[in-house]
Amino acid sequence: MKGDEFDLEFAMKVRELTSEYEIKYNPEELVVDDKTADAVFQAAVQLLADVGVYHLDTERVIKFTKEEVEQIAKEYRETPSKHTFGKGKDAVTIEYRTMADKRPPALYSGSWGVADETWFTPYIQSFAQEPTIKAMGICAGLAKLGDLKPKAGTLSEIHVGLWEQKQIKEALQRAGRPDMHCGLLATVSSAAGTMAMIGPGLREAHNTQIGVHIIPEMKINWNQFIMAQFCRERGIQPWQSSMSMIGGLCRNPEDASIGLVANLLGQISYANGKLCSLFTNHMDGKSATPATQWAYSAAARACERNVKICVGGCASGVLAKTPFTLLQGAAMAALYTASSMSYCWIAGATGIEARYNGEVMNAMAGMDRQKANQVILAIMKKTGEYAKEVKGNTAKFPDVYDVATVKPKPEFVAHMEKAKEEMAKCGVPFK
Repeated sequence: MKGDEFDLEFAMKVRELTSEYEIKYNPEELVVDDKTADAVFQAAVQLLADVGVYHLDTERVIKFTKEEVEQIAKEYRETPSKHTFGKGKDAVTIEYRTMADKRPPALYSGSWGVADETWFTPYIQSFAQEPTIKAMGICAGLAKLGDLKPKAGTLSEIHVGLWEQKQIKEALQRAGRPDMHCGLLATVSSAAGTMAMIGPGLREAHNTQIGVHIIPEMKINWNQFIMAQFCRERGIQPWQSSMSMIGGLCRNPEDASIGLVANLLGQISYANGKLCSLFTNHMDGKSATPATQWAYSAAARACERNVKICVGGCASGVLAKTPFTLLQGAAMAALYTASSMSYCWIAGATGIEARYNGEVMNAMAGMDRQKANQVILAIMKKTGEYAKEVKGNTAKFPDVYDVATVKPKPEFVAHMEKAKEEMAKCGVPFK
């Protein structure tokens, strides 16, 4: 079938299932209850069985029976996920956790987005030097190296990627953590380019993950399958990431929560990874609204109760010289922690933000669901009060860190402390 036909079938089926399973978004209860979570899971199983996964290159649908989908979830459920990254003193084990678990999510946070070559290495170091950060979910990429722009599938992609790996290694050495996990490759995306990054002194099984994730919604191509096979042959833990967009084929947070879980089930059917990140946003790019928070919680809790895979999340706001930059990410960190997140692979745009968001996760771990809801709603309200300060106040790494010393500037630390005070007033029980 054609891609447009598949999209239409997906969109109509997810709407039907939202109604059939009586899944309803409640903006006053962002951490969802057990009944809602289970309904989302059952709807996702049915969605994957009914529409399958679309192969973009062959224009064919990979079909599943409902029994096959249920068996995939059962195999995971019977052996809750965990995996160890890094080596020696830099090793960390990521484990499945529940919403009631007093053990907080792993701070698995690295730099992200686009960096400049003049401050690329200090940016990586700002995360690696934080003792509470146990691994890096990703390292930032370059838009260009000198005048060379990396283009997927060409030598420029490999050239820039190799430069980045050398600088990442330098940053880890400076921080005294040479065997730390570095997470997902950023600039390099093609199968050939990815394979060129794997080798002694570059990326190895202990310090990397390779993206194999389904393309929203429910689509795959040969590149992803090739990299999934490469991971299997080399003993590399695949990077699985489930994404659904509110306002696209999924109309609303209810649809998106089902799409997220169906996408996850589709990925683990071929990649067999132990970890999977969840992410949803609106058409305009916003990803920290009550609707996206609810969709994440519904999907994460569905997986917590019915799959028992390590669920990840991104908790970060806009980098700005104002408390808003931390408050937005903190609201997400609080909700994700209360919704069974195992690891937070983005927890701020700089190392110090990740440290503070880690404190939020530590404080929220094991909190009663209703209490967590109250705290999260209070933080989100406070975030809205600071939102007006962001206009014209966005920043880059050199604006908030001294690049030479790799230390946060005093005024930026003051903003972090102000945000922490506000969160304490909202009910975050900092230890």
